[in-house]
Amino acid sequence: MKINGEHLKRAVGETVDILKKEKEFLNDINVFPVADGDTGTNMYLTLLGTWESVKDLDEWRANAVSQAIAEASLLHAKGNSGVILSQFFWGFAEGVDGKEELGLVDLARAFSKGASYAYSAVANPVEGTILTVMRETAEWASRFVHRVSSVSDFFRGLLRKGVEALEKTPELLSRIGKPPVIDSGAYGFTLFLEGFARSVGLDLVGKRVRGVKVEKEKHEGELYCSNFLVKGASQEVLRKIAQRFGDSVVVVGKGDTFKVHVHTGDPSAVEEALSAVGEVMDRRVERIW
Repeated sequence: MKINGEHLKRAVGETVDILKKEKEFLNDINVFPVADGDTGTNMYLTLLGTWESVKDLDEWRANAVSQAIAEASLLHAKGNSGVILSQFFWGFAEGVDGKEELGLVDLARAFSKGASYAYSAVANPVEGTILTVMRETAEWASRFVHRVSSVSDFFRGLLRKGVEALEKTPELLSRIGKPPVIDSGAYGFTLFLEGFARSVGLDLVGKRVRGVKVEKEKHEGELYCSNFLVKGASQEVLRKIAQRFGDSVVVVGKGDTFKVHVHTGDPSAVEEALSAVGEVMDRRVERIW
């Protein structure tokens, strides 16, 4: 069995169905980068918008569908987790390397590229987050791809490794002063692995956690989750501008169009600075506190 574009579309659709049920729990355990309680919603809306864009695509080739998913996820990316996830899809699409169908080695390469792209998008990568699960599952895929004999075994192993990496996130987050709970973005990515497994006919369930809620921290001043779609400037220039005005900076995209995510107290100033170097094609600003 090989993976084609129909499987990739179904992977997104299956994940949307799972996230719809799990998003409130992801919101409850959201502590990184800030305890703003919206990671589940952001991941769900990112993938829902992506799904709505590709579900009726009359295309079976993996290369064409992976590119469509990447482009749609960039357009619909919301929040820190959604933007990172969209960059994973861009890397995945590049890892597909023009192939119409994907074998095991192709899948391993695509996951590896996805993880690499996600890390490169984040100004200050932190372990114990979605990045950790992306990296560890990609490393597992590259290391063990020749030891599995089927797509089913590949996804069983991938999901098992994802859950293993997820279970280490509380300890890693506690090292940077965060409450020792499972990282919400990392949990969300294991749900994507589960959705991908279901897209090839496997009835696998990853990890489910209940009964955890994190109290929101008290903060002074206003902070906004700010997302801008900018055309005409380089990724590095946009990243430097965003870092001048806030943190949790993620810049993702391809060619001359990038999504800029930053937590800032002055989104208007960020937009003005971005407009000086490129065209701001879209803005989505939501108050965190």
